[in-house]
Amino acid sequence: MKKILSMLLKISITVALFWWLFRQIHIKELLIFYHSIPINILLGVFVLGLLNITGQGLRFFYSVHQLMPKFTLKQAVISHFSGFTLRLVLPGSIGEMGKTFLLPGTTKQRIYTYLIDIFYSTGTHVFFFGISTYLLYPKMWYMLGFCVIYVVLFWIYRLFKKNTNFKNYIPEYVPYLKIGIVNISLSILTTFIFILQYWVMLRSYGISLFDQGKVCFFILGVASIPVSFAGLGLRESAANITLQPFGIPSEVAIGSALFIFFVNVLLPALIGVILLNFFSDIKYHDIRKLVTNNKKKQTASSAK
Repeated sequence: MKKILSMLLKISITVALFWWLFRQIHIKELLIFYHSIPINILLGVFVLGLLNITGQGLRFFYSVHQLMPKFTLKQAVISHFSGFTLRLVLPGSIGEMGKTFLLPGTTKQRIYTYLIDIFYSTGTHVFFFGISTYLLYPKMWYMLGFCVIYVVLFWIYRLFKKNTNFKNYIPEYVPYLKIGIVNISLSILTTFIFILQYWVMLRSYGISLFDQGKVCFFILGVASIPVSFAGLGLRESAANITLQPFGIPSEVAIGSALFIFFVNVLLPALIGVILLNFFSDIKYHDIRKLVTNNKKKQTASSAK
């Protein structure tokens, strides 16, 4: 029941945000913007999107390679694209973590591998979110506090490890430094590609690559707040608010955010649907069953 209410709340917030956004723009102007984008620009954004998706996969599977059994290329591809699907289909539940159940390994290895991957990549985004917010809005100097996010996260990790049964999910050997260097490097690379996607679409409006970088880190930070469905509405609102001072019309800012969301999230999610249903040995209902059974075991062990 809680999951249903949470989903309904997120959908309601998403609808409200889009209602507010589309009251500020003219749909005709938005369609004119899409129609005016040259084919080479569209292709460039698609190619950059492919590089972005590939970089995300390499980042995650390096951690998998370090902490889990060997996997095949087929398993890697299906798992990676299915992660986009599961993140949309099951927000607030197993979400993207469900992709680890398409790979060989134990539940402990799967959960911890996913968590350490998210630890470094999210920490990187939040670190730059603090800096970009300060650069965009100097009065918000306190946002620089996000730059110590790794220290805070590590402290929380130590507390969980010491005081909860979370320690039961930690593999015997974890090469933190190796995974951290590769993960942070690839997170920065994929984020730079994300910035290039926006810049390619908006450079004709005179925005510099540096300013676009500040805006994109802010967009990523705001979109990560889990109050709407897949960050929809938040992402577009952040783009609209931060791009206007650089002379970008609302229709262009919102339209660019929606198009890049389609390229980076919706398109790979659709590919994930095809792979999960027609090429994967483990289907969607199997993943739900595995995770549900695992949650029941955790609840039973906690009760003891």
